[in-house]
Amino acid sequence: MKADAETGRLVSDLAYLLGTTKKRVLAEAVAAYAAPRMPTTHERRPFLDLPVRQRLALRRDELLRAYEGQGASDVRLIGPFAAGEDVDLVEILVETDIMMGGDAVDVLSRIAQELLATRVEVTSATALAFSGPERLTRLKAESVPL
Repeated sequence: MKADAETGRLVSDLAYLLGTTKKRVLAEAVAAYAAPRMPTTHERRPFLDLPVRQRLALRRDELLRAYEGQGASDVRLIGPFAAGEDVDLVEILVETDIMMGGDAVDVLSRIAQELLATRVEVTSATALAFSGPERLTRLKAESVPL
């Protein structure tokens, strides 16, 4: 199994620390990653055939890490999707890095759309704090943490 240099180094360091093999570290990591994500049925379905809610559950941690890498935090679901409705639009409210300005919303939307393979609309809580504090208060009250 090939991995990027950083992941390879991490696996090697962890194997050394634990006194085990890199193969064992990878097997344990894959098992831990797969256990909460695999459907209870053993039916094999392509990612794009899964409901959006299940796609989000599968890619949640990856999405949060990608957002963190962009300086985003406090990621929350808003709108009908957050209320449990089966819709194809995922609406996200997120604290954005003020240094990214208005580009943050576009970057974060693109990341989520690529990971989830669906329409995603990102709203910057940082921008709303300045331009629409009442709307921000309402959205936060109606939101659910990702």
